[in-house]
Amino acid sequence: MSEEEARIAALPLWHGRPVIEPVAAGRTNRNFIVRDHGQRYFARVGTELPAHSISRAAERRCATLAADAGIAPAIVFASGGIMITAYVEGETLSIASGRTPERLAQVTAVLQRLHAIPVQGDLPRFCPVAASHRYLAQLSDAELPIARQHIEACLAQLPSLPAQCLIHGDLIPENFILSSERLLLVDWEYAGNGALATDLAMVISNFDLDDATAPSLLRLYGPVDQAAVDAMRVAAIVREALWCLAQARIGGMVGDLEDYTDLCLQRLERLLP
Repeated sequence: MSEEEARIAALPLWHGRPVIEPVAAGRTNRNFIVRDHGQRYFARVGTELPAHSISRAAERRCATLAADAGIAPAIVFASGGIMITAYVEGETLSIASGRTPERLAQVTAVLQRLHAIPVQGDLPRFCPVAASHRYLAQLSDAELPIARQHIEACLAQLPSLPAQCLIHGDLIPENFILSSERLLLVDWEYAGNGALATDLAMVISNFDLDDATAPSLLRLYGPVDQAAVDAMRVAAIVREALWCLAQARIGGMVGDLEDYTDLCLQRLERLLP
């Protein structure tokens, strides 16, 4: 039994000895399925990660707000870097499956409910432009696939948008779970106060929505500042590529990180040829 499994097993939640099964997914935490007394739960174990500005207290707070809004799994326990949620039977979205009209409508509905949660005084701000600057400061020139000056010049043209509401900040396809035609959001590590354009831009960039599909997403969502979304799409692409390089420095190219990094660097190189 690993240290993480032992910590989960020791929690005062279980009716007997829980059966704990590691799950391969998770780049900045370790995930498990827990079986206890005929019930299944999902467990995440993580630490504070200053390089990514990840606070487990903020993650817990955001996940709780989202669960209360009906767009995230119910939280059973959250303390000391361990979060136990209800297990959700379903499938994660993919780039292809997330681009269908039906799924885009569901994604939009989830974001509308998320963005109805007002700014919270006890949460940090998430901004992909600021995050990109932080990652650039951590990375050496040799680690960058594009000249630092080129990236900096791109970021210098992007606005710092005011926070309007709670945002997720990590809207990759696998953080959406489709369960019995209900769509839920998971992985709230980067969530915080932010601009709604950031989340919309992340869906556009991370699902590779083209010029025909992206407007459909925005029409479904409702009135939005198109210029802000366009700017945050650029920021999202830069941030995601730099995140990959920073994560490789922290933990190495393990699991699917190498393939994901290749995808994100391709997007960056198309953006900044």
